[in-house]
Amino acid sequence: MAGFTIDAIAAALGAEAVGDLSLVIDHVQEPQLAGPDALALAMDESYAEALQAGGAEAAVLWAGADWQGLGLKAAIFAPRSRYVLSGVSYVFERKPEIAAGIHPSAVIDPTAVIGENPAIGPFVVIGARAQIGANARILSHSSVAEDAVIGNDALLYQGVRIGARVQIGDGFIAQAGVVVGVDGFSYVTPKPGAVEEARATGKITQASQTSGFARINSLGSVVVGDSVEMGANTTIDRGTIANTLIGDGTKLDNLVHVGHNVTVGKHCLLCGQVGIAGSSIIGDRVVLGGQVGVADHLRIGSDVIAAGKSGISSHVPSGRVMMGSPAMRMDLNVEAYKALRRLPRLVARVAALEKTISKADENE
Repeated sequence: MAGFTIDAIAAALGAEAVGDLSLVIDHVQEPQLAGPDALALAMDESYAEALQAGGAEAAVLWAGADWQGLGLKAAIFAPRSRYVLSGVSYVFERKPEIAAGIHPSAVIDPTAVIGENPAIGPFVVIGARAQIGANARILSHSSVAEDAVIGNDALLYQGVRIGARVQIGDGFIAQAGVVVGVDGFSYVTPKPGAVEEARATGKITQASQTSGFARINSLGSVVVGDSVEMGANTTIDRGTIANTLIGDGTKLDNLVHVGHNVTVGKHCLLCGQVGIAGSSIIGDRVVLGGQVGVADHLRIGSDVIAAGKSGISSHVPSGRVMMGSPAMRMDLNVEAYKALRRLPRLVARVAALEKTISKADENE
């Protein structure tokens, strides 16, 4: 790939640069592996030794670093390392290779509307009355169903499926295998079933046994805001009547599942394998760690953080940090865990006390 000067990289990052600003860099690398043509990412003082072990002539460094003492010819200073890393990743991004225009093997319904400057790859299928905004990049074997609407600057990787009537805003990114707008997992029994009986009584009897389930079809769809990104194999169910909603700026990791009728607010982070059951409402700026599960019909307020593997089974007010399964306030969970760790010692002490009392009773 074409190289960039230190001056150009610093300008793109809005960061301070020193030394030989004309030095050309063509890729980024970890400090210990970086050669003279690489920009070493050493954004914390703990990387100093690794940086000196490598062969880099330029690096992104922590504020106040002695770049000349580290043997560098140039340096860029990072007041907030991970934020600068975000900028560096944009500068050196290797975008997917897809030819401009529409590949001859793509199947596009004549009633579909495609915006300016498309790049649509082989074996893409776009259904009737679908609308695709300007600058769309759609890679091979993806499909957009009838009446779906996708805004400008969309990037759909291989094998993405956008269902019927789904509406998506600008700047959408979907990694390989994303499916938006599938039927919700919604069934009903002719008479009250075992789950309903168990919830009401805590028991399961022969009276609640059923011979089958009737499907409740999903008549709604999915509405996705602007600047939303979805990781590989993420799935979003359609709403039963109203739409499932994903707010502006929300990012979903790989293997996230959002059930039917769910509302997810703006600027949320849903990490890998998060599952949100039907009809739950998630506020704005919520962070759900990996494998967090949210039960159905719950309300989670804004600015909530749930640690990985938390099992949320009740409403959560805004501003809470949650942990555990069942999830509780993090401080309470930590105390409960400490108490659990003390249980073996407590049991041993109780057993010793029982022996002492038993011997005292025998001697009376």
